[in-house]
Amino acid sequence: AHNLIFEGHNIVGDGTTAQFTAMLTGKTELELPESRHGEKGAKPVDNYPWIWKKLTDAGYLTQWAEDEQHIGTFQFRLLGFRHKPVDYYMRPFYLYAESQHFRTTTTENELCFGNMTRLKTMLNWIQDFYNTYPNRLKWTLGFHAQYSHRDTNNLVSYADQELYEFLYEMNKTGHLDNTMLIIMSDHGQRYSELRSTYQGKLEERLPFMSIRMPSKFQQSTYVHNLRLNSHRLTTPFDIHETFFHMLDFNENYKSKTNRSYSLFQLIPTNRTCRDAGIESHWCACLQWKQIKDFQELPLINEIGQVVINYLNDLLSVVEEECARLELFKIHDVYELIPDKMMLKFSVSKDKDNRVRLFNEPEDAINALLKEQELKYYQIQLETRPGNGKFEVTLGYNSKHKKFDIEKKHMSRINEYGNTSHCIKFTKRKLSDICYCKKQ
Repeated sequence: AHNLIFEGHNIVGDGTTAQFTAMLTGKTELELPESRHGEKGAKPVDNYPWIWKKLTDAGYLTQWAEDEQHIGTFQFRLLGFRHKPVDYYMRPFYLYAESQHFRTTTTENELCFGNMTRLKTMLNWIQDFYNTYPNRLKWTLGFHAQYSHRDTNNLVSYADQELYEFLYEMNKTGHLDNTMLIIMSDHGQRYSELRSTYQGKLEERLPFMSIRMPSKFQQSTYVHNLRLNSHRLTTPFDIHETFFHMLDFNENYKSKTNRSYSLFQLIPTNRTCRDAGIESHWCACLQWKQIKDFQELPLINEIGQVVINYLNDLLSVVEEECARLELFKIHDVYELIPDKMMLKFSVSKDKDNRVRLFNEPEDAINALLKEQELKYYQIQLETRPGNGKFEVTLGYNSKHKKFDIEKKHMSRINEYGNTSHCIKFTKRKLSDICYCKKQ
């Protein structure tokens, strides 16, 4: 069986929760009931339309393992589950085990439970599940963050041998003969020196994603489509749709929404981020032009101040606890430019619309660009106190001299640790912006 790596797999929001919500419910957080800590009317996430509810109805046994439970995907910002969500749930084990080991300083104690690494502990539990129920339908989600949830990816290679041994054993014992295996990351590095570079920007937005189908499917239409889709734009919404297709395994499957496709269907080659439900801030397909010597441009300094004012407006509800921010430094500025090949396109030069003709004159294209009233900028800046680094995408209407800025188009790109401890239990949604007055 061949493993397919999906080269155009794009995130749909900031951090783990946005990707897992899309993958496991098919929705964005804004489309679901309020579940954030400290928000009016907020309730636990049990009533989300989780995919495992459908899987259970179809006769599947379900399993979920996730480490670093002090920052659990649906517990850190959200209220978590009131009831056990899946049949086999590893959270209670991790809560206890990590509480016993978490505040140790040596690398061995940080990475291990007793004489076994934390990753090996998780992989063994998954293998036990498959050994215990060889003839039952099974769905497993294993999410291990410890090796990569740091400033650098230096520890990721620690996983190589253990992951290899796990996959070797799973294959040797026949557990993969009838299993779709997805190995993926939720997102790339969010906080590191690399993240401030263009390469880091792409890595955050284009995480690793691969699928391996059993050998008996290799000549099928499903794998043919998977192979083509591995070079097209995909998202966690598509993984969710693929789970639905898996439950209704036929070639005439129709997607439930316009923004998602099953990966067993053919995804259009001309799919855009907008089609796929990806906001422009997170879209890796857009063409950004770096603005040189931006220090001399009044508009850029104005944009910097607009961002600072916006951050302080957000913090106004916690102004007693959090310091007022000031602009320390603008590090980088990019302007979104339309794809010139798209603008150059005039007609198809054969009657079947197969061969494209790119012959719009350069001056006509430049005129089009000049006429464009709404421009998009992406700015990386640093604030004081606390030296917070932010990357923000915002719109600017040149005709009306107005800016359009939203928090969902904003990323904190350096680690903030415990600097927002004063609002941890009240306004956790602002923890990436707040710098507590009392440190």
